Amino acid sequence: MTEEDLCALALKSGKEGGREAAREVLRALGVDIEHPLEAQKDMHFLRDLRKGTSSIKGKILNTVVGALALAGLYRLLSGVKWGG
Repeated sequence: MTEEDLCALALKSGKEGGREAAREVLRALGVDIEHPLEAQKDMHFLRDLRKGTSSIKGKILNTVVGALALAGLYRLLSGVKWGG
């Protein structure tokens, strides 16, 4: 066996080992490796869910801050007498 043959064998073995390790990791994470398009759809769903949740969190925070600002403004202006 020549040095080139050994390098080709090592490269092939490394690729196969890497593929098998990736499959095991994906299986451990619960990804269906037999149906990659379904797994991609699941990842897109999770991304959309994360972005939607983040958006809602921001809107709720803005609403709370606005409500507190209005309450403070009302409290400030309630002490001012209007007109004569």
